[in-house]
Amino acid sequence: FTEPSPVHDLKAEYVGVTSVKLKWSVSDAASTSYTYRIEVVNATNGASLWNRTSSLTEVEIAELNPGTLYNFTVFAAVNDSQTEGEGVSIPVYTKPSPVHDLKAEYVGVTSVNLKWSVSDAASTSYTYRIEVVNATNGASLWNRTSSLTEVEIAELNPGTLYNFTVFAAVNDSQTEGEGVSILVYTKPSPVHDLKAEYVGVTSVKLKWSVSDAASTSYTYRIEVVNATNGASLWNRTSSLTEVEIAELNPGTLYNFTVFAAVNDSQTEGEGVSILVYTKPSPVHDLKAEYVGVTSVKLKWSVSDAASTSYMYRIEVVNGTSLWNRTSSLTEVEIAELIPGTLYNFTVFAAVNDSRMEGEGVSIPVYT
Repeated sequence: FTEPSPVHDLKAEYVGVTSVKLKWSVSDAASTSYTYRIEVVNATNGASLWNRTSSLTEVEIAELNPGTLYNFTVFAAVNDSQTEGEGVSIPVYTKPSPVHDLKAEYVGVTSVNLKWSVSDAASTSYTYRIEVVNATNGASLWNRTSSLTEVEIAELNPGTLYNFTVFAAVNDSQTEGEGVSILVYTKPSPVHDLKAEYVGVTSVKLKWSVSDAASTSYTYRIEVVNATNGASLWNRTSSLTEVEIAELNPGTLYNFTVFAAVNDSQTEGEGVSILVYTKPSPVHDLKAEYVGVTSVKLKWSVSDAASTSYMYRIEVVNGTSLWNRTSSLTEVEIAELIPGTLYNFTVFAAVNDSRMEGEGVSIPVYT
């Protein structure tokens, strides 16, 4: 028997994680009687693994290691494989296995830190491609590469859903495994221009602004804390950039913190806080305990739990003449008045160094 000619057009028709499908051609007239031996060698360590045989001009080689370079050599043979031609070789990398345990280790406003694991024995030579897609509009933004099993993706939009897909690759990124994806919302930016639009005795109306392009889908959580005793009272939610917080105590300092949130409130941005005193309740039972020629002694009551910190402003009006007296007690003597004259005395309870004042209560008195 003469030796068969070497096969030609040897190629890998399919490359998988643990298998490779080879195909080739032969031109010899006697090829209908040929068989083929396929020698499999691990090209990384030179270990000759095994031989496969085929009666066809194609074969699938299985049980390979992922992400590994193999050298496949095909020999055409005749005479029950006793007469073998010269071998033809092709180097092929198997695909890396998909990464696993892909997770977002850190989620920020414009960046996300991804981390994953690989189990392949050949993974020390792997690189990774991370595909970034805006999941809201389907726009494929860009690719990032990493030689480590973690990467920081920056320059993202706040409060936006992204699809991150990680592909393990080998052979200078020419042979890439199947991608593994994770959906992640970036955090919304903190709200700005938070202010109390209205302050009442038992309620406060808050308003704020947002600048994020994705803010149409935001909700807001408002944390209410009694700043005097540190007690966290409750949370309020709002789908608008304003909210009225009711059922508060009069004359009390509250810390309101507003958090912008997305993804059904599961992804929350950094909170922005504002300290606000509610107004004291109006005093009651205001009366003139003593009326003299040039002086009047006033007395009143307060019921607010926070009243121990109250100051009181007493407005004294006689026609067009007006002045104020202050008191830290629930009584005061107003002197230097004109005899036989009608005065209007109005008492305002105040808190926060008299900067937050309640509604006044008046009484007319003749000296």
